[in-house]
Amino acid sequence: MGKKRAPQKGKTVTKPQEIIVDESKLNWKPVDIPDTLDDFGGFYGLEEIDGVDVKVVDGKVTFVTKKDSKVLKDSNKEKVGDDQESVENESGSDSESELLEFKNLDDIKEGELSAASYSSSDEDEQGNIESSKLTDPSEDVDEDVDEDVLKENVFNKDINIDDISPVNLPEWTNLAPLSMTILQSLQNLNFLRPTEIQKKSIPVIMQGVDVMGKASTGSGKTLAYGIPIVEKLVSNFSQKNKKPISLIFTPTRELAHQVTDHLKKICEPVLAKSQYSILSLTGGLSIQKQQRLLKYDNSGQIVIATPGRFLELLEKDNTLIKRFSKVDTLILDEADRLLQDGHFDEFEKIIKHLLVERRKNRENSEGSSKIWQTLIFSATFSIDLFDKLSSSRQVKDRRFKNNEDELNAVIQHLMSKIHFNSKPVIIDTNPESKVSSQIKESLIECPPLERDLYCYYFLTMFPGTTLIFCNAIDSVKKLTVYLNNLGIPAFQIHSSMTQKNRLKSLERFKQQSAKQKTINHSNPDSVQLSTVLIASDVAARGLDIPGVQHVIHYHLPRSTDIYIHRSGRTARAGSEGVSAMICSPQESMGPLRKLRKTLATKNSVSTDLNSRSTNRKPIKWQNTVPLLPIETDILSQLRERSRLAGELADHEIASNSLRKDDNWLKKAADELGIDVDSDEDDISKSNSDTFLLKNKNKKMQKTINKDKVKAMRATLNELLSVPIRKDRRQKYLTGGLVNLADNLVKKRGHNSIIGHEKTNALETLKKKKKRNN
Repeated sequence: MGKKRAPQKGKTVTKPQEIIVDESKLNWKPVDIPDTLDDFGGFYGLEEIDGVDVKVVDGKVTFVTKKDSKVLKDSNKEKVGDDQESVENESGSDSESELLEFKNLDDIKEGELSAASYSSSDEDEQGNIESSKLTDPSEDVDEDVDEDVLKENVFNKDINIDDISPVNLPEWTNLAPLSMTILQSLQNLNFLRPTEIQKKSIPVIMQGVDVMGKASTGSGKTLAYGIPIVEKLVSNFSQKNKKPISLIFTPTRELAHQVTDHLKKICEPVLAKSQYSILSLTGGLSIQKQQRLLKYDNSGQIVIATPGRFLELLEKDNTLIKRFSKVDTLILDEADRLLQDGHFDEFEKIIKHLLVERRKNRENSEGSSKIWQTLIFSATFSIDLFDKLSSSRQVKDRRFKNNEDELNAVIQHLMSKIHFNSKPVIIDTNPESKVSSQIKESLIECPPLERDLYCYYFLTMFPGTTLIFCNAIDSVKKLTVYLNNLGIPAFQIHSSMTQKNRLKSLERFKQQSAKQKTINHSNPDSVQLSTVLIASDVAARGLDIPGVQHVIHYHLPRSTDIYIHRSGRTARAGSEGVSAMICSPQESMGPLRKLRKTLATKNSVSTDLNSRSTNRKPIKWQNTVPLLPIETDILSQLRERSRLAGELADHEIASNSLRKDDNWLKKAADELGIDVDSDEDDISKSNSDTFLLKNKNKKMQKTINKDKVKAMRATLNELLSVPIRKDRRQKYLTGGLVNLADNLVKKRGHNSIIGHEKTNALETLKKKKKRNN
């Protein structure tokens, strides 16, 4: 009996041992944040892990866990196991044979014995080491030969045969030699044929040439540069030493996340094996998590980043400079904005860091003098577009013989800031016009203090998915509360919001818009409501929000390029849309005039010259944008509602602001040990803080007592319950030219205005244009 119990002592040798592991090797789990929490302290993308001890050694934080702990990733467990086994082999093979003899079968994990035969291409070496202990070495040689032959079909292991459908994309296959992974994804996404910018850009980019691409908004610029770099990711997937493929810089965080989503959708089989191959690095999110993700195997081969956060990561970790200096392709999306003041300072530092390191590597390896391939894309490449519309000074008149001369001037300007291998190839698919032809522009003239009323009128007359742009954050906040008071679902996004709240607001807007679209599609007779997103210019560039029918410029933009990008949020992917400007008489004298003159196309100029030769009057810039017809009888019924909603919005915003100021003042006074009341008396007697007092008095004047607020809300709710009627018809519903009773029963006509036909802003503008012609 004693001899039989002896091996049990050997079993205690395999007792789990504590090991120090890197944080990137742990199996982190995301933290679910309830929707009921509006702001979870500004945190976003939190992760947690159990069963791990944290120890501080020499001022550094280390993670300690058990060798057989479940918190380690499977691949990392194998690596740790291999290291421990190699140490045990040095002590002798006798103890190992004893352990194998008495190992309990229940301790063997499912699939452990057959791991070598079914391992993926990334785990071939580990699988061969494990199988060599149990199989004949000659069998390993045969397996290695088979693996080398099958490396080209690495993705076949991950694709379900039932999910594969025959690919019939002749236009894509004739365009460039694309892999089956990309073609299958394009077909699944219903991208059956390339757009104009994609036809001209993809073959040139795949040749390794520098490119400057210009196309109207919504024309598919993201996939124009995205498909070639994702194709390179697919072809390089089986390589062991993988260097970064591409760096993509965007001016806004939202655009970076959107580009990341688009690229991930066209290479899902790749991401099934390495989910962090395409990585987004933006501000507002945890920089510690981003540093950890960059340490994962095969992570960050394609990086989409904002310049500020990427520069911060480079300065914190010099190894990243060496890593990303080997990048193949540098891409600037919305390049005109990135190269303006502010963004360019950070971008210039990034380029300097990478170029210095790249030159060191080139000198050591004596390689080619060629730097990375540079691609720049935007909807606007014109020097005139960046002039301030509100500037009173006379802008220098820049005349070019044709559009190519203008783009050459832009290239000379860009080459002074960006390092190209040679002069880039110009691809311009929209040379004659700056605003997409699918966008119907219109003008709403209004008094300067009634913008809210005319905005409410537009949303009432033309319900649908609408995006409203404001120049000031205060206007965004007020308009959001104002429309919510009127029963119109409104969401806001601006630069003062945390990144988590921005993404949350965007997601809610998309969900509400999709929900309303589904209801209208399933039941055409249902009441169509407006879904509104109110934004500052942080959402003007690049954001692809599906189904936006109208864009309203609550304020005229500060420059022409902003107007083009704002308007481009509608009419995406070949659809049509409306861009409406709310303009006061003061704005029409200066900014509007400059805007329309800058946007005048060369076709209209040539038409003017021909008209002069035939004694015809040239087309005035005022006539290039049609006025949106306003029905005064309906507008008058909305005026009282608008007044009450505006006063309530002012009260709510002023009350919240005063409450925040008081809380901040009390907190600061407590920390300093000062009596708040006596401090306020001293401030009121002195003239040093008159600005603060004036600001506080303005807010106080906008506040209303509670009883009056209740009365105003009751009055507003009563007005909202009364339906709006065309021509204010109150009696005899069956009389007149239109039988209102019959229309109400059969649910015909306008959804919210009795006696009015169903209206559509796009069709209204088209009909007006036909009448004018």
